[in-house]
Amino acid sequence: MSGPGTELRQSEWFTDVQQSVLERRVTMSARDYVGHLSTVSAYLVLPTAERAQVFSQIMQVLPDRVEMAADITVHLARRRHDD
Repeated sequence: MSGPGTELRQSEWFTDVQQSVLERRVTMSARDYVGHLSTVSAYLVLPTAERAQVFSQIMQVLPDRVEMAADITVHLARRRHDD
């Protein structure tokens, strides 16, 4: 189980914690994928010229279409009620 599920399990306020993963695969153009990368903080912290160079190099090695895992992890927990 991943966070926040582990925190929910440790909490005295919740019980019956469950985790599910909704698998999603998204296919997009290489340009759209690089556009997605441009929102990732690891790239945003790069100086502008270096970031442009990195994106250019990435574009050179990507296929025309890129498949990306876009899974969603959800948690369900029941609130404990004091009887």
